[in-house]
Amino acid sequence: MRYLGWHVLGRLFRDFVSACWEVVKLPFWLIGQGFRRLFALGTRKLLLLFIAAVIVTIVALTAFVKATSQPGFCITCHYMRPYFDSWRTSTHHDVECIKCHIPPGLEGTVKHKFMAVSMVVNYATGLYKRSKPWAEIDDASCLRDGCHETRLLVSVEEFQGVRFDHRPHLIEPRRDRELRCTSCHAQIVQGEHIAVTEGTCFLCHFKPDASGRMTDLARCTHCHNPPHGASAVGKLFDHGDVLARGVECLNCHATAVAGDGYVPPERCNSCHAQKAHIERYGDRDFVHQKHVTENNVECLQCHIAIRHGREARDEEHPDFACAVCHGGATGPVLSVWNGTLPGLPATPSAMARAGMTCTSCHVEPVHKPDGGFAKPHCAPCHESRYDALWPTWNGPLVRAVADLEREAVRLPEDRRTLLLAALRAYRRGNPVHNPDLLAELTRAVRGAERGAEENCFACHPAAGELTPVWNGKPVDHRVHARARLECQTCHETDEPRHGRLKLSAEQCNACHHRSVTATTDCAACHAFQASVYHGKLAASGVPSAMAEAEVACADCHAPDGKTIERPGGATCAACHDESYADTLRVWTHEGALLHSAVEQELRALNPASERHRQFSELADALARDRSQTVHHPELFRDWIKRIRTAP
Repeated sequence: MRYLGWHVLGRLFRDFVSACWEVVKLPFWLIGQGFRRLFALGTRKLLLLFIAAVIVTIVALTAFVKATSQPGFCITCHYMRPYFDSWRTSTHHDVECIKCHIPPGLEGTVKHKFMAVSMVVNYATGLYKRSKPWAEIDDASCLRDGCHETRLLVSVEEFQGVRFDHRPHLIEPRRDRELRCTSCHAQIVQGEHIAVTEGTCFLCHFKPDASGRMTDLARCTHCHNPPHGASAVGKLFDHGDVLARGVECLNCHATAVAGDGYVPPERCNSCHAQKAHIERYGDRDFVHQKHVTENNVECLQCHIAIRHGREARDEEHPDFACAVCHGGATGPVLSVWNGTLPGLPATPSAMARAGMTCTSCHVEPVHKPDGGFAKPHCAPCHESRYDALWPTWNGPLVRAVADLEREAVRLPEDRRTLLLAALRAYRRGNPVHNPDLLAELTRAVRGAERGAEENCFACHPAAGELTPVWNGKPVDHRVHARARLECQTCHETDEPRHGRLKLSAEQCNACHHRSVTATTDCAACHAFQASVYHGKLAASGVPSAMAEAEVACADCHAPDGKTIERPGGATCAACHDESYADTLRVWTHEGALLHSAVEQELRALNPASERHRQFSELADALARDRSQTVHHPELFRDWIKRIRTAP
């Protein structure tokens, strides 16, 4: 029998190897069969077959090129809809996309079709060579026959009341740079397509030179005819006479230009991911050659806009312009911003120390027509997430100032009067303008020494008032602050883990559970678990059997009256009998099955449906309770039953 078994296994192995070999030979056999049939056709049929293949290929390629050249095909790419919508309502709406985006001639068509296919491959594989796609338009596309040709190079256009000559901009270098049509005509400008960006004009004409002085391009008469008569600010004023005396326009119109076109280094990161590219930031010739001359990168993608005309009028000295209505140059707003409160050392805000002004954050227009105010902007100097940070500062700072005012009332008269005045000015000037002052005021009122944690509050003024949820439990920072617990006790302070919690749950419990007794209010930290235990979720109203028996949390979690632990079978058996030793294991197993069932229901439901919302609430409750339903098995079983049987 043993010999027979080995014999059968040997035959099976040989048959398996033979089958594998046939699979390996199969594609070669098929190719051979195909070539034999092909050559059996004869020379005449082979020639006809080749001609037919060429014709079909040409027809297919022509149809493909024609189909992919239609404007409607462009929006099949995931980021093209805004560009398509702006083109459809622009002055170029009757010009197909490829007329501009593909240079004239067969070479340009083949090159750009290949680029389009490579972009599809890059998108499918995620292997992008650069982080942001750019659609470049050659000058040849604009100046081709039937479009703008060369007539723009021999005429002067009028734009927004300004004389504009295309010839010096396209034929002659401007600021030693060779411009292109799209240097001024942007892709999308406020919803328009290939429209002139005034900001580009202002940037080129008013950008100071390396010494910080305006160049000859900033001369007003390059673009403007001197106004005469009533057109001059509504008065009979002869500008021609002033200019004849050699008076510079900027002697009077000092606020006609605001900004210097600075390029924040952070903006490089929005397109460039390679360190070698970002390190060329200071090489102006190289950067402009690559961005302006060789590629279609709009100037305002990199430069902060220079404002000109009425928009710039209030920005020459924005702090003082704002102060006209906000308390004057020595009023509370600027006093808080510059850190010059009475009785305190000068403590300018971090923004003021960096040379920023009101309009650095309060971007125009600040005041809305409905009487509201525009939100300040933290980007592009900071990451966009900072825009969500500053609103959390106001409430905690105001409460902290109110606490200090109550304490300052009890100080000796000489200190009381001075510090109450400082606190009132701080409140009126808005503490958000200078959170650093809170630490100075706290030391002045309480007479405390500078603490290490105050370095944290300079950037995180609201931290002491927050109550985030961690590990399913609310963490009240105010309790920790009152206990004089330094931020560094719980949080990392060094990069790259700055701000992250460095304590484990066990380390936190070692402090919080060190004095637990049967009368300890566990719900103060474990409010959600208490609501489950007492049946206050999902409209149940029925407490668990243990809660009805008035079993306290410590009875199960601290049976020895000292050490907090997760109960096991022995804990149950100690109060009941040995038959209960397996109860916890059964409950946790059933809880895991219920949790899996809820997750399965969620995957099958429409996210917008009411039932999906109900199951989401149940899943969230299961996760937050962290007991696998042990705190109240009946509540969770009844909860899922009600959802499933609801109409």
